[in-house]
Amino acid sequence: MLHAETKLTEDIKLQCGIFQGDSLLPLLFCIWLIPITEQLNRLNTGYEEHTTKTKISHLLYMDYLKLIAKSEEELQKQTQIVKTFSDDIHMEFGLEKCAKVTFKRGKLTHLQNLVTETNREIQELE
Repeated sequence: MLHAETKLTEDIKLQCGIFQGDSLLPLLFCIWLIPITEQLNRLNTGYEEHTTKTKISHLLYMDYLKLIAKSEEELQKQTQIVKTFSDDIHMEFGLEKCAKVTFKRGKLTHLQNLVTETNREIQELE
């Protein structure tokens, strides 16, 4: 059996975050999502599931966060919560990968693009 020797080093300064595809990314993302999930749930936005009356405001899959809102106003509130939180922890989103899709009565509609408070435009899916 191999025994590794522990060595003490000086502080190691990280120049960037976790790379896409790193095996730690999903775990760290889930840990990050605990407080953001609580904040989004407190907004009381999203769609209500008919049988349990549970409101669904967001979905999580691996390292993706999908916001679900009934109106533009709700979506703006949710987006602001996510932006404020990510700014607080100095996490950058890949806005070039973000998209807004709007459905009305089960049909895809094309509305205006989502614009963040910094006037960055998030493209709709075509």
